[in-house]
Amino acid sequence: MKIRLDYVSVSVAGDYYQVMFEDKEEDERDEILDTPYVLIQRQFEMPDGGRIYIETHDESFIGHFGVVRCTLGLKQLSLQLRRKRFAELEVRFSISHHKYMELKEALRTMIPRIELLEGL
Repeated sequence: MKIRLDYVSVSVAGDYYQVMFEDKEEDERDEILDTPYVLIQRQFEMPDGGRIYIETHDESFIGHFGVVRCTLGLKQLSLQLRRKRFAELEVRFSISHHKYMELKEALRTMIPRIELLEGL
């Protein structure tokens, strides 16, 4: 699945990490908008076998997955996931340098073998 989502939020609360890519921010009333999204979570409180939780608007990308390969560039995140069949998830985005640094640090914690492609 390939998608472009320019709103990125990063949350860290103790042993819980979350990255959310959305088409736009939630509205002022905190209602969830019916738009495409990619949610990536990982917790370190209990052993998780190195898997991350992914949820998207596409139901075939919901669940706990092992990461075969992950690359992060200044404008793109690519994940190759281990499922019954390998699956690719690519998110393109455009964010500030400050937000990119937050994203990079959270993803490096969640996916230690992440490959950084910062020149791209």
